[in-house]
Amino acid sequence: MKRRKGFSLANALFLFSMSKVSDKLRSVNSKWTLAMETSVPEATLALARDSEVVARAEFSSERSQEVDLFGPLQEILTALPEGEQLSAVVIGTGPGSYNGARVGIAAGQAIAQVHGCGVAGLCSFEAVPNLIWAAGDARRGSFYLMKIGEAPVLYEQGDFLAKLAECAGEVGTFESVEKLKCPAGSVTQVTPTAEELLTAWRQKSAEEKAALMAIPAEAFYIRPPHITVSKKKSLS
Repeated sequence: MKRRKGFSLANALFLFSMSKVSDKLRSVNSKWTLAMETSVPEATLALARDSEVVARAEFSSERSQEVDLFGPLQEILTALPEGEQLSAVVIGTGPGSYNGARVGIAAGQAIAQVHGCGVAGLCSFEAVPNLIWAAGDARRGSFYLMKIGEAPVLYEQGDFLAKLAECAGEVGTFESVEKLKCPAGSVTQVTPTAEELLTAWRQKSAEEKAALMAIPAEAFYIRPPHITVSKKKSLS
């Protein structure tokens, strides 16, 4: 069986022109989903047909995801049989590495354009089973705490620890627990995976999926970026 050539940004527009599929045909072949979790250093990719993961790839990258992603991504996409089309691309948007999330989103959007399918961004904490709360370092002397599915709330250290003690259920973080300066056992370091991202996606209703695909995927912001405005130089 011939396989689809691996994806690269250079041939995306060409493939797009060759990938038009009628709505009727797409309704028959809407079984393949690509998931990408690149917001953490231990990144993973997964391709599934219905609920079965048929291909998986992983790579480690701290700051060069834009280079490290495309080898594993090419490997994953060669597992998609020629003539088949993706029905969705699901991307973990963080919070985590802003650059990693952005690279994953850009690649996912290009692939979705080729296949004529939708892109959905999910908070990466949704890809951790049984997690109720998420916590992390929000920088500038503050920390965040959020219930999964809700917006994060920022706290100073003392208030953060007090609120953390009130949390019922498992609390996870993508960072080292020591960085949060919290009591031992109160927070568990966790890692999201593309496979679990697929599970979270499958568990959503058709209405929820449609709503997510209608929103452009963006990297998860804990707070607006800090911008320093330069002072005007004196003319004197």
